[in-house]
Amino acid sequence: MKEGGPLKTLYEQLRSAQIDEQLINAFQVDSDIIYTGIIQYLGSDDFVMLTYNDYGIQDGEVYLKISSVKSIETDSYDLASMKDRISFDEMNDLATNPSFDMPIKMSDSLFDRIINTLYENQRVSLIITFENGKLHYNEGLVKDVRADGVTFLNVNKFNFAHQRMIDISFANVRGIEFGGTELQLLQETLAMVKPENHIDDVVVSDPDKFKAEAEKLRNTNRAIIIDTNDDRKYFYVGQVIADNPREFVMMVVDMNGRFGGYVWIRYDDIKRMILDSDYLRLIHEFVKMNQKAGHFVLPVLNADRAFDNGDNILIHVLSQSIRFQKIIRFELTDGDSFAAFPTNLNLETGILTVQLLDVDEQEESPVKEIGIESIREMAFDYFKAFLQENQVD
Repeated sequence: MKEGGPLKTLYEQLRSAQIDEQLINAFQVDSDIIYTGIIQYLGSDDFVMLTYNDYGIQDGEVYLKISSVKSIETDSYDLASMKDRISFDEMNDLATNPSFDMPIKMSDSLFDRIINTLYENQRVSLIITFENGKLHYNEGLVKDVRADGVTFLNVNKFNFAHQRMIDISFANVRGIEFGGTELQLLQETLAMVKPENHIDDVVVSDPDKFKAEAEKLRNTNRAIIIDTNDDRKYFYVGQVIADNPREFVMMVVDMNGRFGGYVWIRYDDIKRMILDSDYLRLIHEFVKMNQKAGHFVLPVLNADRAFDNGDNILIHVLSQSIRFQKIIRFELTDGDSFAAFPTNLNLETGILTVQLLDVDEQEESPVKEIGIESIREMAFDYFKAFLQENQVD
C-alpha cells in the first residue's frame, strides 16, 4: 500500500478509503478469501463493504470486524485490473443485482443493525464463524436473537435433509455476507429447500453408460452435474447440447443459475454423472427465475451456439476459436491447465499451436504446441474469457 508520513492504523486506512471512495482489497486474518469493494459504512470496530465479484460486477455486501482483517490495499495491479472490469461492466450495463435495502443511522451499531435487519425481514445470509481453529460458513436464516448470539437455521443446498438449527455466538462471528445474487435467489426458493423435499442423488458412475446418457440428455434442457476424475475442487453443471461416441459439449450454468459458457469434454475425463439431486432441482429454479427476469445471459455473451453432432466436435471448436480469435481454457491428460488463444492446427500431425495468456516471458515462451490427443477438456465463451479477449483483465 502506498502511504506517506507516519504509519496509519488499520482504522485510519479504512477511514481514508471511505472518504475517498477508494476501491480496496481486504485481506483476512483467518481466511484466504479476499473481499474487493468500496466501504459503505465504517464503525469503530467494524465496517460494511459493497463487494464486487471476480468479473467486476457489484454483487452484495459484506460485514467484517476490523479485528478479523489482516490488512487492506488501495493500490495494486489487481485493483487496477478490477477498476478496468468495473468500468467496462458499467459501460455495458452488465449490473443486474438490486442493492440490499438497509438504511443505517450514524448512531447505530453496524452489527446490531445488520443482525436485526436479517432477523426482522428473514433475509438469507452467510455468517462466517471461527471455531476450534476452523472457519465455518453458515448459510440460512436468523431465527432468534439473544444478548450474546443468535439461533440460526442452517440450510444445505446440496442435501435438503441436512437442515438444522445451530447456536452462533457473536464472539465467533468473523463476517456476514448478504444481498448477493445467490443469496437472493436462495431467498426466493426457500420453500423448496426443506427436508421433506429431499431426494437421493441419481448417479451414473459406470463409464460404459456415459455415452448413452449423454445422447439421451442432448437438447432436453435438463441440467446434470459432471464430476471429473481428477483432484479438482469444482464440478460442472449444465445441459448436454451436442455429443458423439467420443466427446460432448455442455452449456454450463454457474452457481447463480446463469450462463457460464461451454465446455467440451471427453468421456474418459468423467468420474460420474449426477442426473438428479437436490442441488440440480434448486439450480433449475434459479435458471427459470433468471430467464423470466432476463438475467440468464449477459448481453455480451452468446448462449445460443449450435454444435454439430458429427465425427469431430474437437476440431470444430478449435477451428472456430482460431478463426474468431477466441480464448480456450485447456485441461490436458498430464494435468497441465492453461488459458490460451489457439493460432494454428495442423490436421496432418495433430499438433495445435497456442498463444499462452499468462507467461513469464523471461523463462517461458508464450507459444506452446500440444497434441490434440492430449486435450481432455476445453472451456470457452465464458465471461472471463470475453473480458480477456477484449483486453479488460
